[in-house]
Amino acid sequence: METVRAFLQVNKGRWLWAAAVFLLAALLPEYVFPLLCLTAYLCTVRRCVSLRSTEKAMLVYMAWSALAVSYSGAKASALAILLPWCLFFFGSRMLLSTVDNADKLNALFLCGAASGGIAGGIAILQMVLFHFGGPLKKTFNPFWHLLDMQFADLAVRLLPQSVVRMLPRTQFIAIADRASSTFTNPLFLAVFLCMMVPFCTYCLFYFHRRATRIFAALCLLLCVGGIAVSYSRGPYLALCIVFFVMLFYGRKYAWKLLCTAGALLVGLSLFAGGVFRRLLTLFSGRDISVNTRSEIWKACFEMLRGHWLFGYGTGVGNVRNMLHENYRIRQPHAHNLFLQILLEQGVIGLALFGAILILFLRNLYRLAKKGDIGRGIAVTLLGSLAGFCACGMTDYLFYGMKPLCYFLMLIALSECALRIYTEDKPPCAEEPAAKELVTQS
Repeated sequence: METVRAFLQVNKGRWLWAAAVFLLAALLPEYVFPLLCLTAYLCTVRRCVSLRSTEKAMLVYMAWSALAVSYSGAKASALAILLPWCLFFFGSRMLLSTVDNADKLNALFLCGAASGGIAGGIAILQMVLFHFGGPLKKTFNPFWHLLDMQFADLAVRLLPQSVVRMLPRTQFIAIADRASSTFTNPLFLAVFLCMMVPFCTYCLFYFHRRATRIFAALCLLLCVGGIAVSYSRGPYLALCIVFFVMLFYGRKYAWKLLCTAGALLVGLSLFAGGVFRRLLTLFSGRDISVNTRSEIWKACFEMLRGHWLFGYGTGVGNVRNMLHENYRIRQPHAHNLFLQILLEQGVIGLALFGAILILFLRNLYRLAKKGDIGRGIAVTLLGSLAGFCACGMTDYLFYGMKPLCYFLMLIALSECALRIYTEDKPPCAEEPAAKELVTQS
């Protein structure tokens, strides 16, 4: 506690809003955390910071998405996609305006690990309640379920009926037998946890203080446990990819990762055998989820004929209506992030989105060349992006606001790290007590 107090005394200021968003955005209800983000932006984005390369690419992609609304037949759902992009874009501005030294960057990594640990811990408790909680088995899954129902009822009463009729549903999703934690969908929970596993691992390997490393190890365990009880098979495979990417931390850490992965697999086999049974259903020819995705992808590739260049226009409503009316598939989107972008905005939109990822990877390459800490940060951010993209192969992740929010903040963290470790003079050492909180090896 003394080191935390000393750290905050040295690192005062508006950057704490950025830390609060990175910690709490995943934990608050879907209709509350945007208000936190907006408040944080208003309190932090005051100093003019030049646009970075990834931000420019985001703006071009957003401009093309806005232009694609002009020929979209689903303008309401288009706005539902564009507005969150506009809102969370300022998260990049917020981070670049406030995260200007290594201590603050490491503090954000620790906030990410803590957020993942809390979300994963809640998910595990939800499954414990489901199996042993009696009348409480469905009450707190999702965690904000009772509040969600009241908010949905209030929104239906207050919104004009013309708007209500355009909504794909008037109630939040609640899947009782799969943990959703503080999210409204177990898959979005698993995506977030896959993104936070590298942050936990970085804190475990690169922080010196024993208490911080123990905390990071606990958060890592809870993140993996949360992914397990989400029973989302795509993220199971994505987690394997994340661990593979993290092997690039170097030989010094590779054996530790392999031992950790082995211990986690043994623990899951002993205490959560259902995870492996769930994973093995991927190879069943009768699995409804697998067969439905196969039908969706086949239909989506047929839709691309004659529309591959510009797509059908921004908004999931176009794809949803065609799946419903032309193919009798009652699903809301393409269940693949890249295929959905291709259907909405064509090859042009997909190329512009790809440009964001390429510039992000270029940042990581420049960081990795610095060696040691730079390499550790680069591998951490790459592992997080790999988890996100791997999960995106089986679902459209921008359908949820929280995955989009953390995706854009992840891109911004690469710019912050690049500025701190390659472009600016390395930060001077602060007070020794403050440095202990996030000291790197």
